[in-house]
Amino acid sequence: MKKLYNLFLLLLLLAISWGCTEEQFVEPLQYGSISGQVLNKKDGKPINKAAIRLNPSGKTLQTDTTGRFRFDTILAGKYTLQATKEAFRDQLATVDVSGSYGTATVIYMANENPPPTEPLLVAPTTSVSGIATILKWKSTDSNKDPLTYDIIITREGSTAPTQLVSGISGDSLILKGLAYGTTYYWQVIVSDGVNTVTGKMWSFRTGSFPDISYVFARRVEGRYQIFASADGNSAIQLTYPGSNWRPIVSPNRKQIAFISNAETNLHLFVMNYDGSNLRRATTVPVGGLMPADLSFCWSPDGTQLLYPSNNKLYVVQADGSGNGSRSICQAPVGRAFAGCDWTPQGDRIIARTTGSSIYDNRFVLMSSQGKDTLTILSKINSRIGNPVFSVAGDKAIFSYDEANFQNEQGRQLNAQLGYVPVGSTAPKGLRDPLPVMAPGTGSTKAAGTNDLEPRFSPNGSKIIFTNVSNTGIGECTVMAVDFTGQSGSGQNRTVLIRGSEMPYWR
Repeated sequence: MKKLYNLFLLLLLLAISWGCTEEQFVEPLQYGSISGQVLNKKDGKPINKAAIRLNPSGKTLQTDTTGRFRFDTILAGKYTLQATKEAFRDQLATVDVSGSYGTATVIYMANENPPPTEPLLVAPTTSVSGIATILKWKSTDSNKDPLTYDIIITREGSTAPTQLVSGISGDSLILKGLAYGTTYYWQVIVSDGVNTVTGKMWSFRTGSFPDISYVFARRVEGRYQIFASADGNSAIQLTYPGSNWRPIVSPNRKQIAFISNAETNLHLFVMNYDGSNLRRATTVPVGGLMPADLSFCWSPDGTQLLYPSNNKLYVVQADGSGNGSRSICQAPVGRAFAGCDWTPQGDRIIARTTGSSIYDNRFVLMSSQGKDTLTILSKINSRIGNPVFSVAGDKAIFSYDEANFQNEQGRQLNAQLGYVPVGSTAPKGLRDPLPVMAPGTGSTKAAGTNDLEPRFSPNGSKIIFTNVSNTGIGECTVMAVDFTGQSGSGQNRTVLIRGSEMPYWR
């Protein structure tokens, strides 16, 4: 009985043990691979012997000649690949290894690009002689990358750049149109496409304005502009806005007045002989039959300007104050003033008036108050120019057309230089022009051309004038001729300035 009881207990324990046992499973480890290629970001070429470090495992290997690498038997998970090579920037890539699958990636490495050297000054190292100069500098790049430059030029007294040149590939720059006697600051910024380096601030000073001998008008893009020249070869442009013509130098030779349409109506402007201190002098506009035919003059003391405004002659202060503007003379009915001159010899004025036609002309002498007018020349069928006193005030020189030709455009066929006596011993009635140059002397003009706009040199020994084709088309030439003061004594006709007109001897 006891044995049966023990057997029962044993079977009961076995049954309890089998009923409480649960099945348990162990998940197997998974492995994969990482393969890839390292390429140059700049040109896409493979990078050989780049070191590839696998983190967090710490395994390291090198790429082959094709830039490829491979890590095998890598436990599944996330990893970071670090690619390193001399002269290249380190590059990181993240990969995810899962199961037995291989993971592929491409790593692009960029060259380690050192910046170019700071620009060094080459020229100019001192002041320049004129107003055109070449800026030169030097910068290098160890990688031989192509360099581009930005250049900033600033004029003294200005906070904004005077010029800004961007993206040039050369290491020099030609500067033109600078102001005389002015300091300029300049700076170069160099770029290799990745890095930018700013150079130091350099400076140079332009040369002083030359002692000019001539001023004249020249057509630029269909407009008149005022130029100055020291030798007749090189020229300096003094005006820019609008159309500007008929430059006349002040008695002290320090200022230039001229006619301009820069403010729509015709006005007289005054500037220093170097083009600085420009200001408008007139309030009542300049006016007459033909704008380009008009002329004016300075008062002998250089404080005032005398000019035509249709049927009146006006005097105005030359300093631009607008004070003292007044009419001194009115032309007869149906006539208008075209030009005038004022001599200190006897304090007299000579003026030209026109009728309804540019071919209807008269010269009148008067006092500086516009009184005691005397007509000394009358041409009703010939084009003549504005009269100008000689230095001694005893002659009035001008151009006149011997051909007595007329058309609607005011054309002349054979304009010569002539003069009339206007001194105290001159006849009081009407006078005929006396020629400056005698025919057949070698100093007469070429056939088919006109001599126009004569002016005496400061010492009165020469006459400067314009020669141009009588077609009105073609180049104007400024010329000079010696003159002793006698009829036909003009000799040694010479060319001074080509492509110019309306000259004045400073």
